[in-house]
Amino acid sequence: FDALDECGLEGSQARRDLLQLFQRQFLRKLPAGVKLFVTGRPERDIDKALIEYAHKIEDTDPRHLEDLRDYIYFSVQDVFNHLKVNKAEDDAAATISIHQAADLIYNKSEGKFVYTAVVVEQMRDWFEGDLSWTDFQTKLENLPQGLDGCYRKTFEKFIGSNQNYGRNFVLLMVGCREPLSEATVKELLQIVQRQQFTLLKESTTTVFPLVGEGEHAARFVPYHKSIVDWLTNENRNDGDSSYLDVEEASWFIANKLLTKVGISFRGKSVEKKGVRTAQTLEHLQITLTFSEMNTEEDTTLLYAVRHLPSHLNSCQLGLVTYFLMTNLTWLQLSLEVIRLAGL
Repeated sequence: FDALDECGLEGSQARRDLLQLFQRQFLRKLPAGVKLFVTGRPERDIDKALIEYAHKIEDTDPRHLEDLRDYIYFSVQDVFNHLKVNKAEDDAAATISIHQAADLIYNKSEGKFVYTAVVVEQMRDWFEGDLSWTDFQTKLENLPQGLDGCYRKTFEKFIGSNQNYGRNFVLLMVGCREPLSEATVKELLQIVQRQQFTLLKESTTTVFPLVGEGEHAARFVPYHKSIVDWLTNENRNDGDSSYLDVEEASWFIANKLLTKVGISFRGKSVEKKGVRTAQTLEHLQITLTFSEMNTEEDTTLLYAVRHLPSHLNSCQLGLVTYFLMTNLTWLQLSLEVIRLAGL
C-alpha cells in the first residue's frame, strides 16, 4: 500500500474507515506468513492505528538510505543501457561512470526517493536531443540540491513561462478540495483559446499532470503530495515568489465560484492578505436561473455545490455560508446538481 497518508484528509470519515479496515481485517486476520508493506508519512492517526502491529523504517534509517542508493544506481544504469544503443563507442569512452553519476544524484537527493524519481525522468528527456556525455555531466552537476531546490527551480520556470495563467493555475491546485477537471480549470482561469490551454497543460506534466481522458473526466493531480506542502510552507513566506497562502488560494476559488452561480452579497468587510472577510451581512442574492445550467456535464457547478461552503469558511466567511445554506434557491440548485442519490 503506497502513500497511505494520501487516502483522504486526516480525520475524514473515509480515512477512518480505511484505517479501521486495516486494524480489523488486514492486520488481525491475515495468515501468519503474509505481511503488508505500507508507505506513508507518520501522521498521527496512521501511527495510532498501525503502531501496535508495525515494524517502522524511518527515512533516516541506514537501510532506507542503502535502498535509495541502490535505486539510484539501477535507475542510472537503466538510462545508460538504453543509450548505449544510440551512442558511438568513442563517445561512450568519455563518459563519467555510472557510479559517479549515482553518487552525485544521491548526494543531491538528501535522502528523498521522490527527488530521484524526478531527476531520472529529466535524464531521459535530456537524451532525446543530441547531448554529449560532457554536457550530461555538466547537467548533473547543475542539478538543484534537494527537493527544495528542485521545486523552486521547477516553479520559477513554470510560472515564468506561463505569466498569464501560471500563478492562478497553481492557486487552483493548492486550494481545491478535490482534483479539478480540465473543463473546470479552463473555466475558472477564463482561458478561451485552445492553444493557450494546450501549452499550459503541456507545461504542468512534471508537477500537476492530467490523469484520465476527456475534458470532463480527466483531472489535474499533484505529482507528489510534497509539492503542495512545499508551495504552502509558511517557513518560506519571506518574499519567495513561489510561496502561496492557503487562505488566498481558497478565496481565489470561492470568488470564481460565487461568480459562477451568480451569488452576490453586501455587508461590512475587512481585507486580510487580500482576502475579504465579512463582518456583517446585509444582503445575499442568487441570480442564476436553472435554464442556464447543464447539470449533466457542468463539473464546475458540481464542484461549487460540493465545496463552495467549505471555501467560504476557509476565508472566514462563515456568515455568508450560513445564509447560503439556508437559501431555498441554493438548496434547490444543490438537489438539481447532486440529485437525491448523491445527496
